[in-house]
Amino acid sequence: MSENYYPIENVLVTEDEKKFRKEVREWVLNEVLPEADRIEHEKLFPRHLFKKMGERGYLKVLFPKSVGGTELGIKYGFILGEEIGWACRPLVAALDCTIFGSIPIMRFGTPDQIKKYLPGALNGDEIGAIAMTEPGAGSDVFSMKTFAEKDSNGDYIINGEKRFITNGSKADFLTLWCMTDLNVRPHLGMSAFIINPSFEGFEIVGDFELMGCYGLNNTYMRFNNMKVPKENLIGQKEGLGAKILLDELDSERTLAAASGCGGARRAIEIAAKHANERMQFGKALKRFEWVSFTIADMAIKLEAARNLTYQAACVIDAGKDASKIAAIAKVYATDIAFECANVALQICGGLGYMKGEYNKDAGSYLNPNGSP
Repeated sequence: MSENYYPIENVLVTEDEKKFRKEVREWVLNEVLPEADRIEHEKLFPRHLFKKMGERGYLKVLFPKSVGGTELGIKYGFILGEEIGWACRPLVAALDCTIFGSIPIMRFGTPDQIKKYLPGALNGDEIGAIAMTEPGAGSDVFSMKTFAEKDSNGDYIINGEKRFITNGSKADFLTLWCMTDLNVRPHLGMSAFIINPSFEGFEIVGDFELMGCYGLNNTYMRFNNMKVPKENLIGQKEGLGAKILLDELDSERTLAAASGCGGARRAIEIAAKHANERMQFGKALKRFEWVSFTIADMAIKLEAARNLTYQAACVIDAGKDASKIAAIAKVYATDIAFECANVALQICGGLGYMKGEYNKDAGSYLNPNGSP
């Protein structure tokens, strides 16, 4: 296995999709992989690569032409997620959060909101984020305590806090979910807003120190009587927060699965290369049955994850209900990314522990995007 390892032939994959994968892979090898070590060791947020992705149109694939996108669909997002995730986990995580901070604006925003926020995000000039998770509300999003109250002018005053916000202190805009009505059932009392770090009352408490993904920005933030113009309410109606959230959740999980496929592939390739080159007891490691069988099992699981993820992408692009298949793909692909990283560590032995970003980053696949 090498960087030329492509998915097993799938008759459903179009020639255009194959060409796109080849194009993205070449770009990743030439532009992203050489930067990956610097991003890791300098804890460098990869903003400089967003502009390059924007120039190539990679940030536009999930967006319709009516808002400046290329309308290629989630299948192309899957290809991007796997290929970029193969080289640089922090970059693909930052990419996903910018995309999913923008999709609510695209689908539910006013023309003015779309005009103000989407061009910068799609061109790579601006970074987006999703502000949802709280200390007491992870997958149980309806337990969130952040609350928005109208003032006498119809604008909103927001108080609360969010944590584990990817891109949080680097974002130029954030899509924020909070409660606006405590007198109805929680899923009817949630709303979504566009907020800017420049808003008075927006406070960055600090960035978290992570055990891996050192180039990933992950933030704790607080809102202290933060004033948000009424024009920044997404959908221009309170109570749409749950609908807006669920509308993009299947796509989020599918791209999480895609990056899991990329991480798994990287671990398998590292393990296979080491097993081919490392000599012990007069023969290469790959000649030992456990090693060769284990690498084969990992490759089988990767192909299964790819097919599940591609199926989820196809269902989404067809406009059908993908909630089950997207959840299945996300759970399976991120689980095998973690598994492959740990197995690769065992196969590589001491060398794997000396320098194993793929292993330290593996835990980051499991927690985002909720549980099914």
